[in-house]
Amino acid sequence: MQTFQADLAIVGAGGAGLRAAIAAAQANPNAKIALISKVYPMRSHTVAAEGGSAAVAQDHDSFEYHFHDTVAGGDWLCEQDVVDYFVHHCPTEMTQLELWGCPWSRRPDGSVNVRRFGGMKIERTWFAADKTGFHMLHTLFQTSLQFPQIQRF
Repeated sequence: MQTFQADLAIVGAGGAGLRAAIAAAQANPNAKIALISKVYPMRSHTVAAEGGSAAVAQDHDSFEYHFHDTVAGGDWLCEQDVVDYFVHHCPTEMTQLELWGCPWSRRPDGSVNVRRFGGMKIERTWFAADKTGFHMLHTLFQTSLQFPQIQRF
């Protein structure tokens, strides 16, 4: 039997697992990270997502509106402190994906195109044509390859 010792084991190599591995590698460049998945990362379920991902991107939108839409969409059962953290960090994460190469759909003026989706009352869903999950996952996978301390199993 072959063994591997790691400082951190992440189970699941879809969008969340890849993003967690990248964040861990950035936070501690010396950490040995095991990314464990039952399927090749580009075959995870994230690749099938078509709708997009929400983040405040327009002047007439706000974190408060995004918070309300998210909590209301969860029938007020969401952990509201987690939702608050989430909506405040979404724009940074979406911009980071863009900087890593995610090809968000654009308006004629070059700005990121956003639309309503999933119960949002304001257009704030970033998307990449009808292959959002594919493009997000591809971007995360390619970015993760830049970190040799991430070992894939």
